[in-house]
Amino acid sequence: MSGGADGLCSAEVMFDGEGQMFLHNGWRRFARSHTIEVGHLVVFKYDGHGIFTIKVFDETICRRHYHTDEDD
Repeated sequence: MSGGADGLCSAEVMFDGEGQMFLHNGWRRFARSHTIEVGHLVVFKYDGHGIFTIKVFDETICRRHYHTDEDD
């Protein structure tokens, strides 16, 4: 995931056996460092090789930009 000092932050991906995927270890730290709160929308795009691009929108659906964002 985008986010750490090098632009990446790792989290463990877990599967529930029913086709659902969850982010586990590392997610809390990522959410805190990006001030992701209840009511925010987080969009994940899988880029392959275990890399996700993440876009965060606040409760007004305005996109939040971070210093590691590469696109508009």
